[in-house]
Amino acid sequence: MSRQIAVTLVALAVLIGATLAADSVVAAPVEPTTEFSEDVEVNSGTWYCMPLTSEGQTAILSIAAVGDEASQVSVEQFADGESGFAPTEQLEPNAIHEVEIEGAEQPPAAVVRWTGGPVVASWRVGGEQRLSAPCSQNPAPRWMVSGAQTTVGSSARLLLFNPFDGDAVVRVSFATPEGRVNLVSSENVSVPARQVVALSLNELQPEQPDLGVLVEVEAGRVVATGLQNFAPPDLPDIELDGVEPATDPNAPEGRTVLPATAVDATTVGLAYASSGETTTSWVTLLNPNTQPARITVGVSDAIAGAAINEEVVVGPESVARVNLDGLSSAPDFGVTLTSNNDVSIVANGFQAITGETKGVVAAEGIPEIDVTNAAPVAPEGSAPEIALFNPGDAPVTATISVGSQTPAEWTAIELAPGTMRLLPFEDAGVDAGGPVEASANEPIYATLRLSSDDDRAQGMVTMPLIPANAWQGSSQAMVPERDRMLSTRAVDFPAQQSP
Repeated sequence: MSRQIAVTLVALAVLIGATLAADSVVAAPVEPTTEFSEDVEVNSGTWYCMPLTSEGQTAILSIAAVGDEASQVSVEQFADGESGFAPTEQLEPNAIHEVEIEGAEQPPAAVVRWTGGPVVASWRVGGEQRLSAPCSQNPAPRWMVSGAQTTVGSSARLLLFNPFDGDAVVRVSFATPEGRVNLVSSENVSVPARQVVALSLNELQPEQPDLGVLVEVEAGRVVATGLQNFAPPDLPDIELDGVEPATDPNAPEGRTVLPATAVDATTVGLAYASSGETTTSWVTLLNPNTQPARITVGVSDAIAGAAINEEVVVGPESVARVNLDGLSSAPDFGVTLTSNNDVSIVANGFQAITGETKGVVAAEGIPEIDVTNAAPVAPEGSAPEIALFNPGDAPVTATISVGSQTPAEWTAIELAPGTMRLLPFEDAGVDAGGPVEASANEPIYATLRLSSDDDRAQGMVTMPLIPANAWQGSSQAMVPERDRMLSTRAVDFPAQQSP
């Protein structure tokens, strides 16, 4: 027995010694080298586009080369479960390529693939109530939408695009001012391969004046967007003495894209909002986290003592609406939404024209700004204006170019800290064109405001310029670090023999 104990003790001692030796081999981790943290040149990418066009309508997909090198572009169109490729196009720097996409019984979609120099892509639909939006840069495991409304008269739809060969399954939940709502009926929504699925939010969450949507992908990959139609209740037109009208004549009316985003952030912003006698603006915040978010709202040309000084608290997995009217002394202004407790949010900004001409437009709050921003085109006849907003604490000098043109007035635009400037193309002697690029020595927000040559309120849409990090990669990417528990050893790979 004593011999067995002795053998066991010897074996244990050997094991401990081997463990200590291994620890000495692992030692301290190797410091990351420049090969991990240096900038990587991006020479290919993809844009995913869902033009919100119905049967009998035509959407225009605009693609513009924004790099110093030529781009090779291919467009794959999806309709009714089928897809087809157009011939590859080569775009020289500053060139624009446009593709018509016909509406169908099922919502259409397109995928833009590029190699060489970078391109940006967006789509637009004409008519009395125009629609326009940038394309999405990639599928994501989670999508978030804020600002839907499903009260009587209004309607909202969520659209999910699966551009791949395998089916996808998503869970659709909702954020209300009171918190998250999970439904059995939307727990496992199937999105078949190469198709777009449209869900009626009115059927899933009726009578909600402020609604957010959380899309969590359980299998496969999807891209999301939304469509909102604001309208008053369809009540009988009866006048009674002493009875106030049942509807508000200044209530928003019109349809707009309901932007979806895959990125939440502790600061989001909008280059352009407006407020006046016939214009009203608001933002809808969505907090996708399980802790409350404490938000400070900032605007350019803020009015001292306005309610803006109050902190907005957005509950866990909830939404909150913030009215922007009466916060800025300027009719046009920029907006920032900053979390004071590092809880990330998403936001959509809305503007409603409520005079004789009515309309609503929504834009995504940008989660990460850049020194370079671009949009494919400012279409002819759209009376284009560009809004530049400096949210920082230091002065900024910006430059705007349209295609190969850089008007003298736009070579050195000064933006004081916290200011926004709205610059009509006409004042710079530029009618339209593209690509439209805004660059500065510090990160800025930039947005195109489009309307009509005849009426600035007619057919208004806003088009946020796409920050360069969307095609170059985020500056917030993590630098790889070596795991302390992993050992390192040299490996001699055998020489490859040519066949």
